Amino acid sequence: MLNRRFLREKTLQTLYAYYQSGGEDALVFEKNMTFGVRKLYELYIRLASVIVELSDYAQLRIEEGKQKHIPTEAEKNPNLKFVQNRVIEQLRNNPVFIQKSKDYKISWKQHEDLFRGLYQVLLKTSSYQTYMDDPESSYENDKAFICGFFKRKISNNSNLYHHFEEQSIFWTDDFDNVAFWLLKSLKNAEENADLLHPEDQFINAEDLEFAKKLFRQTILNNEEYTPVIENYLAENWELDRTPLIDVLVMKMAIAEMCHFPSIPVKVTLNEYIEIIKQFSTDNSYIFVNGVLNQLSIDYVKQGKIKKSGRGLI
Repeated sequence: MLNRRFLREKTLQTLYAYYQSGGEDALVFEKNMTFGVRKLYELYIRLASVIVELSDYAQLRIEEGKQKHIPTEAEKNPNLKFVQNRVIEQLRNNPVFIQKSKDYKISWKQHEDLFRGLYQVLLKTSSYQTYMDDPESSYENDKAFICGFFKRKISNNSNLYHHFEEQSIFWTDDFDNVAFWLLKSLKNAEENADLLHPEDQFINAEDLEFAKKLFRQTILNNEEYTPVIENYLAENWELDRTPLIDVLVMKMAIAEMCHFPSIPVKVTLNEYIEIIKQFSTDNSYIFVNGVLNQLSIDYVKQGKIKKSGRGLI
């Protein structure tokens, strides 16, 4: 489920930290990268648990309303549409969710303030009132509401983000990506079917090996790639004036073109150009794009890039 773009970005971040630290003990950095990637599945499950916990909190408020000395008519006969939402119940009863919640010891008992705030956001959201007043009751209707509320109010909630930021340094940069993957799971949900991805589907062993190999090949060939890049620099431009992030992107791209025969050159070029747009400047994008395009053409002609499979060049 993790896409290669994300894994390239994690590899770039790890390489940057590695070289900034002085370039010692690459194995430690590789292990940290692998651990960080695997840790994302826990965040995936914990984010899913937020939806279930919010439903539980709403149910608690309903029960408290009924126990009032003089409850209102609405409190005596509450609208149960949200707490009986089919997708939330499907999530709550999902075997993967149940087991992993136990494994990760997920508990929100000490965070009532967080859910009080989320519940107030829920009550004030116009789509919530529309949903609650809608006489239609269907799985698709329930799913549409949960997806919309998660996307607009949960995944961008600053208090929730800061909570996860405090829980693990590995989640700081990856919250948005994991929220996107959970939203995708919710959107693809079908009644009476598995809702969440098992861990071995979420983190594919082959993709994880891709990241480790890319990390290793970039380091192993670092000294070889340095003069290669210098040869393609514009006149009067020196490598030591080039930002480290730009240099690493180029070295990763060369490593991928030369050591991953099943990945088309065009795919590699497109991926790293998008990455440099995200992590560096507009000038860097133009510069790196020019270097990598010319280098790839020359490497193909020289036979340094060899691809297997039809149409991979």
